[in-house]
Amino acid sequence: MMAPTGHPIAGKKILISGASAGIGRETALLLAAQGMQVLALGRNESALQSLQALAPKGSLRWLAGDLNEAAHLDAIEPELADVDVFLNNAGVLRYAPIMDLTAEDFSWMFQTNVLASIQLTQRVARHMVTRRKGHLVFMTSIAAREVYRTASAYCATKHALSAMARSFRLELQEFGIKVSEIAPGMVDTDIRASSDHPVVVAAIQNRKFSPLSPAEVASAVMFALQSPPNLCPDLIELRPQGSL
Repeated sequence: MMAPTGHPIAGKKILISGASAGIGRETALLLAAQGMQVLALGRNESALQSLQALAPKGSLRWLAGDLNEAAHLDAIEPELADVDVFLNNAGVLRYAPIMDLTAEDFSWMFQTNVLASIQLTQRVARHMVTRRKGHLVFMTSIAAREVYRTASAYCATKHALSAMARSFRLELQEFGIKVSEIAPGMVDTDIRASSDHPVVVAAIQNRKFSPLSPAEVASAVMFALQSPPNLCPDLIELRPQGSL
């Protein structure tokens, strides 16, 4: 069901990276149902096709590819000129004790979580600066301000992404661009599937709380987007009830 025309986000175009699963997927469905025009990015073409089938007809399009590839970023470029909102959500994760992480593990996470994310954000932001309006939303983590055992590289990437979000806010606010950071705690997604170290598996199994759902995080994104023109939610932290 499409949102009424008076809804503050209805009719706006949102670009969502990492939309084929988890938080990105749930956010795409929620915002499409509220009347936004969603452009979903991800690497899994079949998952993006199924996402489109679930969204209201005509509300969601998708482009499959790897944000680490310059050719894919170039292919996306024509779509960026009229983007009202960018949800910078793509990310990867591998938990392991710091002494067991490889150089490839660090490179993989920094390349996707920081470098590719920033390159796409710059491209989107240039168009927003020209139009003197827009909203950038960075999906970081509680790990952007804390450090956890077995999560050293992931925490470092989220610290970096949070710093970049604040840099974009400082330098783009004069152009009428909002920058918000959504920082959830543990979320029930498949992102940890690549973390099979025994220490990590035991820690996850022994946790004393239920993780957040992707839908709960998506509701925080919608809250940020519905803020009135003179209000910018700089940082929204989300923690599962009962977590530290």
